[in-house]
Amino acid sequence: MQHDVLTGEIEAWLIERTLAVPDIVELFGDLCVRLHGAGIPLDRAALSWPTLHPLFQAEQIFWRREQGAELHQHREEMLRGEAYLRSPFHHAHKHNLERLRRRLTGPEALLDFPVLLELQQAGFTDYLLTATRMSIGRVDSYDGGEVGLMASWATRREGGFSPSDVVALSRIQKVFAVACHASIQMRVMEALADAYLGPTAARRVLAGDTRLGDGERIRAVVWFSDLRGSTWLSGTMRPEDYLAYLSDYYACSAEPVIAEGGDIIDFIGDAVLAIFPVRGDIGGPEAVRAATRAMNAALDRLDAYRAGGKGPEMQFSIALAMGEIMFGNIGVPSRLSFSAIGSVVNTVSRIDLMTKDLGRAVLVTEEIAGVDPQAWTPLGAWPLADLDRPVRLFAPASGRDRFDNDELRGRLKARLAG
Repeated sequence: MQHDVLTGEIEAWLIERTLAVPDIVELFGDLCVRLHGAGIPLDRAALSWPTLHPLFQAEQIFWRREQGAELHQHREEMLRGEAYLRSPFHHAHKHNLERLRRRLTGPEALLDFPVLLELQQAGFTDYLLTATRMSIGRVDSYDGGEVGLMASWATRREGGFSPSDVVALSRIQKVFAVACHASIQMRVMEALADAYLGPTAARRVLAGDTRLGDGERIRAVVWFSDLRGSTWLSGTMRPEDYLAYLSDYYACSAEPVIAEGGDIIDFIGDAVLAIFPVRGDIGGPEAVRAATRAMNAALDRLDAYRAGGKGPEMQFSIALAMGEIMFGNIGVPSRLSFSAIGSVVNTVSRIDLMTKDLGRAVLVTEEIAGVDPQAWTPLGAWPLADLDRPVRLFAPASGRDRFDNDELRGRLKARLAG
């Protein structure tokens, strides 16, 4: 009777929390604490669900009474690993089980999964798994079974869970699944928005900037990088090999931008357009230094790619300029793109074209070079297409970015011929 009253209170609390779309890690941790407070001898719990994410295929929360809740994200290879394939979660998922119970001590003990032996050795006496079928986006499965929310509950109490404990946990699981659904869908939406729009644009779109013309003027360092020899390569390589080559290029040129807090605005064929927003009144130098760190990391990755010798020769250019951009929705009302427009975007693309003429893979404007003058070599003022006056350009003082187009083309042909 006491369980029924307290469980009803927890259910009411869950329904109230659902309306606020809570953080799922915090919600699960609070639930476990409340269940323990209601007299259910809970010492360990885990929650698992499939997800739509560019990097991860499943997410899991572990809760321990002494440590609280923590989130784990799993890649596809982990879900193919021996540990997962021999787990109760995989067994229940594959066979569409809504409940799996295992006594860990006494005459009824059954340790048919490796994790159960580990739990027994850690002093646990009982293990219960509960599952609820639930649609998450259009995810159908990650191991052959029906998609759902799965939770495991374990106790160290002598004698394990009572029958009323099992009923209460099974009942709570279904109500909790309803509370989780909105939270998981929000996590999926945020992950996909970050992946396809970048974090800055994603925050604005999720905050309601979804109409044509919505946006703001911001100051930013604008990054433009372009792959050299791509037209020739795309016509000579097999499509699947060229796609793999592009992936290596983006790993060199785009991942350092993200690592330093930049936003990828667009992949324009084999070019990368990105920004490093200026934060606050004195944030310009910080944005420039972040872009410069990304540039050096990109050149380091390029050196590593060349040293590895796993594919055709690679070279790409990087141009940096600072200015005001309009960051917002362009297109038509039924098909929008969150993009950056402004004269500095045109300028940086024109500067990139100059890398071919000057034989330098990296060129920046005077405003960029002025943050750390000793790191840059002045190359003079150069006229750029569609600009009224010449622009002073600078290249890295190290000279490590020098390249020759004809030499590059020759190396590409030699590598492919070999």
